Amino acid sequence: MKAVFARLLPRSLFGRIVLLLTVGLIGAQLIGATIHLSERFRLVSTTIAGEFAQQIKAVYRTIDQQPAATQVTLAQSLSTPRIKLAIVPQAAFSKELVHRRSTTSLALGFEDRLEQVLGPGVRWKMVKVPEIGDVRLAVVLELTNGRWLQVQAQPPPEVFGQPWHVLMGMSFMLLVIVSLVVVVARSTVRPLTRLASAANGVAQDLKRPPLPEDGPSEVREAARAFNTMQKRIREGIEERERFLAAVSHDLKTPITRLRLRAELLADSRVRDGIEHDINEMQQLIDDALAFLRGHSVDEPTQTIELVALIESVADDFGHIQKVDVSAPASLRFKGKPIALQRALRNLVDNAIKYGQHAQITLQQEASQVIIIVDDVGPGLSQEHLGAVFEPFFRVESSRSRETGGTGLGLAIVRLVAQSHGGSVRLNNRPEGGLRVELLLPII
Repeated sequence: MKAVFARLLPRSLFGRIVLLLTVGLIGAQLIGATIHLSERFRLVSTTIAGEFAQQIKAVYRTIDQQPAATQVTLAQSLSTPRIKLAIVPQAAFSKELVHRRSTTSLALGFEDRLEQVLGPGVRWKMVKVPEIGDVRLAVVLELTNGRWLQVQAQPPPEVFGQPWHVLMGMSFMLLVIVSLVVVVARSTVRPLTRLASAANGVAQDLKRPPLPEDGPSEVREAARAFNTMQKRIREGIEERERFLAAVSHDLKTPITRLRLRAELLADSRVRDGIEHDINEMQQLIDDALAFLRGHSVDEPTQTIELVALIESVADDFGHIQKVDVSAPASLRFKGKPIALQRALRNLVDNAIKYGQHAQITLQQEASQVIIIVDDVGPGLSQEHLGAVFEPFFRVESSRSRETGGTGLGLAIVRLVAQSHGGSVRLNNRPEGGLRVELLLPII
């Protein structure tokens, strides 16, 4: 039951506020209207019952005091469109002289009132009982000469008609209140929506302007806390980048000295070995620094031709292995070109290194772009499909870059995807090889 109720509720906070407040207001109005109309019906019924009872009493006393010869004519002259009188012969109701009380509240109210005004000495009987929806009544009263006076009464229909002015007033009031609820809910939810949008955009642009600190006190406090958090994160990253720049500069100096000294060695085999180690060290340092910098987190987002970027990456590896590209003629995408290029290079490099071949496929769906890189290698075991994204994790245990690499390639790819608000998926292909899918949302 709880799950069904949750599915019926709107997904947005704005929709839920409007729905719950509207339902509550309509329910309160309906309850109030029901109480008002029932009380109105009771008062009107009591008033009309009292008036009819008094009129019947007056007519009965007047006709009962007249001679029998004039009673019929008098009853006809006293009749009105709302109250019709007639003299009924004595034998008409002689078999049912005992009145049986009705069960409806409307009839009981009239009967109690009529019995009160006539007193115990007059015998009478209800022929037609007033009911809700049909308030006509007919009663016969026994005259002193044994004849019966029949009274048929009907109140004006507009008395018990629907009070349309009340219903129209309620409808107008509900319309005004619901409109105010919509305005209040929108003004309450708008700062929260703005805060959520800003939180989603922090990963893409830490230097975006701070949120305006306006609205209710709770919203102002949340915006102030968010701005403080964004400022501290930005300052921490800037401090880290300054530190990395200093480390990079300090490391390049001894590496350059080692490279120069290696060139002075006479033994070519030793010299080549040292240069190989220096190059590996340089590549490891570059990869580590690139990873720690978060691959150009501060790179501005711009509209790029994604097909051209993919083809340029494929051409870069053409001297090693032909890279097949399957893509539409053109696809413009809003992203970070340098970071995307680095991520694609890492994927293609892994595909060629471990799978001997790379196939790049570009697809576009309604809300995202998918870049697929397939290879024909041995693939990965299930336990390694998630672990390969961890920094410095390598499936091979050797430290050789020709076989194991630095273990930062896929970690960098995941950071690039996350900086675009996307993700990366790895799966083994049924026909053999590994498939990497880079999913990037369309902004």
